[in-house]
Amino acid sequence: MGLRPRLVAAGRDYLVIVAWLVLLAVVFVPLRLAGVGVFDGLGTVGTDVLITALSVLPVVAYLTMGEAGRRQATWGKRRAGLVVVLAGGGRPGTARIVARGLVKLLPWQCAHMAVSRLVRDQEPAVAMPLLIAAYALAGASIALVLVRRDRAALHDLVTATRVVPSP
Repeated sequence: MGLRPRLVAAGRDYLVIVAWLVLLAVVFVPLRLAGVGVFDGLGTVGTDVLITALSVLPVVAYLTMGEAGRRQATWGKRRAGLVVVLAGGGRPGTARIVARGLVKLLPWQCAHMAVSRLVRDQEPAVAMPLLIAAYALAGASIALVLVRRDRAALHDLVTATRVVPSP
């Protein structure tokens, strides 16, 4: 499989994700401008939990509903003619797809945690390794997709799944 279908699918799925993030911004930016400190007083762990609940978990849910569903594909993958299968060709179970989504979004979560610490000027000794981990994981995944013949990303290798043309 060529690289183009996978990139097209990812681009379409990111449109869905960006739409969710825009919705969050429409809700939270006016609150912040009005002086409502939604994140105030939560502390670092509370902020991490809230950011995860609002941004990462909904995206994992989107990926899971699509890839563990009947069509084995998110909206972007369906439009690009792709499906998620086990490395051996079978249908992956829901638990494996959830794990796939979590590994896929781990760099994003590390970046969120790093940025929240840097913006609040808290725990810079924790923020920098998180930021390095975010870049290293994302870079490794991109490199794998570029060099592997089967275009398997890090989350595919960890969960023994592959993205293939739909039958």
